[in-house]
Amino acid sequence: MLEVIADGVTTGQLARRVGLSPASASEHTTVLRKAGLVATRRSGRTAHHSLTALGSELLFGSAAPEPHRSGPLAR
Repeated sequence: MLEVIADGVTTGQLARRVGLSPASASEHTTVLRKAGLVATRRSGRTAHHSLTALGSELLFGSAAPEPHRSGPLAR
């Protein structure tokens, strides 16, 4: 589901691409939004979904590797 939302989709598009009813796709996006993984923007009756930074990190991994640290402040 996150892979499809990564492209930026409406609820109807998401439902068609993953083989769910629009109502079920909407329920899934609600859960993902509450988890902070998806952002939803409304335009009239249409909801457009995209990944948040957290959703992108979960799906694609960290954008940049963490710098190597040494010394007393190293983890």
